[in-house]
Amino acid sequence: MRNRELEETIFRKVRFSIGGIATIFFTGTLYYHFVEKLSLLDAMFFTAITISTVGYGVPKELSIHGKLFTMLLIFAGLSFVLYGISSITALLVEGEFNRALRERRKERRIGKMDAHVIVVGIGNIGSQVVNQLLRYGEEVVGIDKELSEENLSERVRVTSTGKFILVNGDATKEDVLIKAGIKRARALITTLPDDSQNVFVTLTAKNLNPNIFVISNITNLNNLTKLIYAGVDQPIATAEIAGLRIVETLRGKKAKESLIDVLNIRNKTFKVETVKIENTVLVGKRIEELRLKEKYGIFIVAVLKGEELLLGPSKDYKIEKTDILVIFGEESGVERFRKDLL
Repeated sequence: MRNRELEETIFRKVRFSIGGIATIFFTGTLYYHFVEKLSLLDAMFFTAITISTVGYGVPKELSIHGKLFTMLLIFAGLSFVLYGISSITALLVEGEFNRALRERRKERRIGKMDAHVIVVGIGNIGSQVVNQLLRYGEEVVGIDKELSEENLSERVRVTSTGKFILVNGDATKEDVLIKAGIKRARALITTLPDDSQNVFVTLTAKNLNPNIFVISNITNLNNLTKLIYAGVDQPIATAEIAGLRIVETLRGKKAKESLIDVLNIRNKTFKVETVKIENTVLVGKRIEELRLKEKYGIFIVAVLKGEELLLGPSKDYKIEKTDILVIFGEESGVERFRKDLL
């Protein structure tokens, strides 16, 4: 039961109990005042002590009908009071009990995991990391201080091929990492926006599991050495990489191509691009005829045919006008290919 629903149910039960007791009090006061001829103050007082079962004695002039009414009043008052108390207690205990059960089930599921991946911080970067890991069927434990189970689906797409468990807490604390199964995990990815927090997470993780592979986001490149000294195995400057991709896309963008990735290997820049070939000389040609490797040093690694992806097309494949080619090659060769054939 969600917290808000629990609160609404509690308030509804409380209002019902208070309303019932008020009705009984009002009814009892009217009866003792008008039927038993007590003064208004005495009628209110006797009704109050009757409902509360305090019992200061019975008025001498109380009739037989009055005594019967008083017994009914006691039973009715007690019923509403006990109903309110028991309902609220049951709801509170049930809520805590359900939460305890969920936590226990979560601990058992994590206890069965081995060689899983822990992702710290399920924000913009962390949620994308989790979603990609789940795509590959990885078992993932996420740690986040603020994310709740209720809004988890807004950030994480849990698939049938992967398992994801959320642990709420501060990943710089040992007990939280132990709860996430740090001693059995094969890797930890920390994506917190504060480099100092990533350092603390890494130090704590390495202390609990010296062999764990740690990947960390870097906000400020000046902190690179600190992260490495803390034990980060693979620091990644996500902002710098994003900036590079944006600029490369801007500089290399053409009407018939879309940049997928840029690789820098041994001072050479390689690109992976998608190329639309409609209304070009490539239509109707077999891949072997184009001699792309000999002329430009590039390769057609895949062909997009509508919703279908054809990986590693054969040399006899005949290119159709609706095809989108996925090419890979050195930047200079890709530029010459565009200039000559597109």
